[in-house]
Amino acid sequence: MMNRKEFYEYVKDNVKEYLPESYKDAEIKLQEVVKNNGLKLTGITIPKGNQRTVPTVYLDSLYQKYVNGKDADSCVGDVADMRIEAQDKAEFIDMGVPDIFDYEKMKDKLQVRICDREWNEERLADKVVTEHGDFDAYYAVNLKENENGIGSIPVTISLMNEWGVSAEQIQTDAMAADQNRGVVLMDMNEMVKSMIFGGEPENLLHEKLDIEAIENPMFCLTNTQKMNGASLLLQEDIRKQIGECLGSDYFVLPSSIHEVLILPDNGMLEVPELNAMVKEVNETQVERQEQLSDKVQFCDGKTAVMENAERRETRLEKAKEAEKVTAKTKAKGGIHGKLEKAKAEIKAKGADTIPKDKAKDLATVL
Repeated sequence: MMNRKEFYEYVKDNVKEYLPESYKDAEIKLQEVVKNNGLKLTGITIPKGNQRTVPTVYLDSLYQKYVNGKDADSCVGDVADMRIEAQDKAEFIDMGVPDIFDYEKMKDKLQVRICDREWNEERLADKVVTEHGDFDAYYAVNLKENENGIGSIPVTISLMNEWGVSAEQIQTDAMAADQNRGVVLMDMNEMVKSMIFGGEPENLLHEKLDIEAIENPMFCLTNTQKMNGASLLLQEDIRKQIGECLGSDYFVLPSSIHEVLILPDNGMLEVPELNAMVKEVNETQVERQEQLSDKVQFCDGKTAVMENAERRETRLEKAKEAEKVTAKTKAKGGIHGKLEKAKAEIKAKGADTIPKDKAKDLATVL
């Protein structure tokens, strides 16, 4: 059996045998690609003619199938099939490339992407990035966007310089484009029903809900395509709309890069338990590159201020301790002040002539 590196080289050396004649002069390359959250995958690129946009076919899952018993040549054939299937998408993106340096034509195609800053330092090194608490926002131009998926390119620092605009301008225009894609807040129970029985759950974003009448209230924030919708969380006006809808403060569970879960703060939710739940779901049910974060957020329903829920609890606890210390100091200061005032009054009346034993009795009374 071939090891991983040998398998990748075997695919590279043999894939042309499964491709049409139009790929005969292709310069095939293997490359390591850094994906979301530090995940590194090995991809193969097979250009066709002079096309500028060359799709990458990832080999990692195929190697696992090979290890599990699939024939190596059958795996190579799968790579060829995936490359041919990706050609239409590549040609469509190629059509948009000539306009890529025209910001006015690209700004409505911008989309905000969101990730955990601590997990993505290497990946974001050459990207346009804006910071939002625990999260970093980076940006993409969606050259193709439909029910079958998204074909996009990242907004790098060099592309921003070509456009001649600032990161703040890109952020503003990308958020506007995201709102135009549609913002959806759905009841999770209704969302599950729609997945089983079909149909679309009601968009509750502009409603005022009676949370007490809802059993186990939990909601999902995403966009109408349900793709890369978690970034809507960064928009202050949307957070405020959610607060008005719920009529309360709320917790935000970073479910995935495509959506976040919203839980009204009913005073019964424990932050450590919420953090543990998100971490367990990430580890067991969400693909690594689809994970958003393990860090639960808390949002003030009225001000729309969002912060790390764990750090908020620590901050509030410290504030309570500080208040206790201040109150204790004031109490001590008050007694001391009264004593000093009494002494001053006695002295002013000539109490300093009082015999020492009687002065001691007076001090005892005070």
